[in-house]
Amino acid sequence: MSGWRVPQFVAMAVLMISVSAVPLAAQGRPGTSRPHMKYKLIDVGTLGGPNSAEFEFPFINNRGVIVGAADTALPDPNTPNCFDPNCFMIHGFVWRDGVMTDLGALPGAFNSIAIWNNNHGVTVGLSQNGLIDPLLGFPAGVAVIWKKDGQIVDLGTFGGYESLAAAINDRGQVVGGATNDVPDIFPGPLGFMGTQTRAFVWRNGLMHDIGTLGGPCRRDAVVCLGTPRR
Repeated sequence: MSGWRVPQFVAMAVLMISVSAVPLAAQGRPGTSRPHMKYKLIDVGTLGGPNSAEFEFPFINNRGVIVGAADTALPDPNTPNCFDPNCFMIHGFVWRDGVMTDLGALPGAFNSIAIWNNNHGVTVGLSQNGLIDPLLGFPAGVAVIWKKDGQIVDLGTFGGYESLAAAINDRGQVVGGATNDVPDIFPGPLGFMGTQTRAFVWRNGLMHDIGTLGGPCRRDAVVCLGTPRR
């Protein structure tokens, strides 16, 4: 499967945010006039390639800092299993005060994306880790934090090969999704990962499984993957 797989992983979260925002826009007193807003369009640029902020990205925080993903000028060595549809290497970036900074990727990896940035300058997202996901046959991607000093930290998984950090608050708590090592036999938006994908909260260096609403599979479930627990 060629092309960027990340949007499939985060599409549901993005959709929920978009849908929940719609009623808020409509809330207001009837007949209330609002001042006309004027906007200035700014091209934040790329990292040497043709495109930036593809798909759902970028993100901007309350301090005007933008994070996203941008093409570099280098071809993706994983061709044809490219991270970016254009088969350029793509890196997460931080844009601040008119300057775009390349966040890089984990050692041995080629591609990354930045998804969220808190008001303390800490960024989260996804980076390839230099390994091949044996279930998918593609380079694996894992959740990462870029600290304020630029250091990149692999947040890991629940025993699977894939994870993604979707947001971070000002306390440094990260939320996202990660695969475990339990085969996922149920079709669905995340079923293509091969094993179950679980929501997580990461704090103080540890990833915590949030659990499910009774679906497969919880450790205390009566039925797990269709097999009665003994």
